Amino acid sequence: MFRVALILMGFYAVLALAHSESETPAPVTLDCEHPPLSLANTLPEAVMEVASIECNPSAQTIVARDGWRWRYPGSFFDRPTIPAYAPMDSRQVGGSRYFTGFTATELGAADAGARHAAFAKELPTYSETAPPVRLVRLVAHNDLGHELDAYFGFRADGDGWVVLCAPECAPEYLFLMQKIQ
Repeated sequence: MFRVALILMGFYAVLALAHSESETPAPVTLDCEHPPLSLANTLPEAVMEVASIECNPSAQTIVARDGWRWRYPGSFFDRPTIPAYAPMDSRQVGGSRYFTGFTATELGAADAGARHAAFAKELPTYSETAPPVRLVRLVAHNDLGHELDAYFGFRADGDGWVVLCAPECAPEYLFLMQKIQ
């Protein structure tokens, strides 16, 4: 009997060790007042003019900065956001999501032209006839280690579009941005 109890204790100890702390499920809601230490709450300067971060119980989101309007083509009512759960791999994991880091890179003319050509070919909702004057690639990482790319294209100061790739760029992930006069 003692031997069976010892074997069972060993078995449960192995199970307990197999479940590491990193596998602990995320909380159902994000505590915005007492966020996790790894939560990133500042966007890179290259996109700060047009975007800011909001914290909600279900996820942290990137939204239009005050003074800017984001909207989907053909809609004036749906408010586009870029949630931390946007990467396709993150959608199968329960719990709240938050961003852990960002990098932003302003693409040169050749890279912006190539990205413009790819969007024009692959996305029916992308109706731009010329490459953007300025194109910034924002890479966002979430608490699961998944990443998404958001391309902020500027036609001119105060006017442009965003294409989200999470990881694939899809027509429904394109929205417009405009500075409010």
